[in-house]
Amino acid sequence: MAIPEPVLISTLGGLAVQLLYVADGLNAPKDRSPDFKSFSYYLGIFINVALSAILGYVYFDDSQRLNKVVYFHIGLSAPLILRTLATTIPEVIRSSSNIPDNK
Repeated sequence: MAIPEPVLISTLGGLAVQLLYVADGLNAPKDRSPDFKSFSYYLGIFINVALSAILGYVYFDDSQRLNKVVYFHIGLSAPLILRTLATTIPEVIRSSSNIPDNK
């Protein structure tokens, strides 16, 4: 089974942003530098790249043909998109449950 192009490019976008974080960590002062020996550091990178692939799979299907920059951008912003959705949806549900019934 071949990986669809939108999913692959979204994954590359997610990988690109994680590589930027690694590069920033290499240049950070010792007191703010990440622990590159920690398994959890690399697990976080893997999870974010996987989220980029999942979001690319959910957003795009084979019938859509968009610019590759759009696919890449979704991969770059996948963790932010999902974090925003996770915090926004409960607020909407809470605010709709506080509306009194007009009976």
